[in-house]
Amino acid sequence: MNLIDIESLNIKEIEDIISLASQFRSDIGGFNQEPIYGDKKVGILFFEPSTRTKSSFEIALLNLGAQYIDIHPDSSSITKGESLENTIETLALMGIELFIIRHPDNVIYDLASKFPNLSFINAGAGITSHPTQALSDLLTVKEFKKDLSKLNISIIGDLDHSRVARSFIELTKKLGCASLRFSGLPELCSNFLEADYGSFHEDLDSAIENADLIMGLRIQKERIQEALSIEHSEYLKRYQLTESRLALAAKDYMVFHPGPVNYGIEFEKEIADLENCKVSHQVANGVGLRMAVLAKLFSEQ
Repeated sequence: MNLIDIESLNIKEIEDIISLASQFRSDIGGFNQEPIYGDKKVGILFFEPSTRTKSSFEIALLNLGAQYIDIHPDSSSITKGESLENTIETLALMGIELFIIRHPDNVIYDLASKFPNLSFINAGAGITSHPTQALSDLLTVKEFKKDLSKLNISIIGDLDHSRVARSFIELTKKLGCASLRFSGLPELCSNFLEADYGSFHEDLDSAIENADLIMGLRIQKERIQEALSIEHSEYLKRYQLTESRLALAAKDYMVFHPGPVNYGIEFEKEIADLENCKVSHQVANGVGLRMAVLAKLFSEQ
C-alpha cells in the first residue's frame, strides 16, 4: 500500500488513520514510543527543504523502532546522472521497502506504478499534494472535538502554489464542511477565482466572517516567477490576518497554518500568542499522524 494523495483514500481509511494516531497519544502530552517495527527499513529522499515534515517523519520512525536512511540528493549519485528510478531500485536491493519522498514534481505517482512491490509515502509533491499534512490538520481538528463537516472554513493566502491547500480541499470533499471560502491576492489565487467548489472572496473580511477554521498559507517566493503587482504595505493592509480581523470570525474559531509562518506578513505577530492559534498543535500532531501512516503501511507489507 502507498499514501500518495487524499483522493486515493476512502472515508474508512481516513478514519482508521486518525483513530490510530489518537491511540498513540500520550496521557502526559506528545505521543508514546511503540518500538515494534525494528525489522523495517525506510528510505527518506527530500528534493526540497523541510523542517516540520521531515523531522516529524524521522521522529515517528524512531518512536516506532524502525530503521531509516536519509538520502541527500545533492550528495548522492543523482548528481552524477543517476535517475531517481535507479536510486530507488538500488536502495530496494539493499533492503529498503518503504520510501518517503518529497519532490518538486509529481514523480511519486510513476514510482508507485513502476515499483508495485514497494511502498511510497508522498511527503509533498510540487504544488499538487501533501496528504500527511491534510491528515495531520484533521487530527488537530479532532483534538479539539470538532466535526469537520460542520465547520465554516476559510483558506487564505497563496493558494495557487499551495499543495497543502489542495490536499485539505480534497479532504473536505471527502468528509464535507459547512462552507469553504478562499481569499487572497487574486494573482496568487488565479485557479480559485471561479472555483467549482467553494467560493472566492477578494475581500479578506468577507472571507473570515463567522469562520470556524481559518487556514493561512505562506507566500511561496521560491515558486513565484514574477514580482507581485502590489506594494508590501498594501498587501499587509488587505491580506494580513490580524487580531482585530479575527473579531469577525466565529466565537471559538481556530487558526491553522502549515508553517513556517512568516509572522508580520501572513499573520500579525500577536496571533501566535492567541489561544485560538493552533499552529503548535499542528506541529505536534504531525508526529502522531505520521506514526499512524507508517504503522498502517508497515502492517500491510
